[in-house]
Amino acid sequence: MTSNRARKAEARTYQAETGSRYVVARLETGPRTLAAVMREHPMLDYFGIGAFDPIRKTAEQRRTEIADGRHRLVAHEADVAEVAEWLRENITPIKTPGFGSYGLKHLAEERIGRYVSNGEAIAAALIVGYTFRYETPNVAFRMSRKDVHRLQASSR
Repeated sequence: MTSNRARKAEARTYQAETGSRYVVARLETGPRTLAAVMREHPMLDYFGIGAFDPIRKTAEQRRTEIADGRHRLVAHEADVAEVAEWLRENITPIKTPGFGSYGLKHLAEERIGRYVSNGEAIAAALIVGYTFRYETPNVAFRMSRKDVHRLQASSR
């Protein structure tokens, strides 16, 4: 879920103007750049959300790891855009959380044919505008399980 009231208002306005469902309006009015998503989600990095194994690290180590991961994610902006485009074309938004980012990462790898990091998958889904719930370091997205199962079945 987003706490960005301006973004919610924009989606509601779009919904009222077009008569579309709210989840579709969120996709149509969502942030369109990696930079915008990274501003909204300061813990987003190449690994996912936050540092890997944070309990065993000092605060400084966590900050350094997240900063390095954010630089690495920015360096993969074209890869994130590729995953975002694939998501737009293949997976419908729904109202309830349906699929986690780690499973999404593996599905995208199979369908796109290259390695996709958890952070790339998360960033791409946020760019497209899927609503979500944090499950650090992963994210649960409101994506159609029916579409996901169809894609999984066709890749076997």
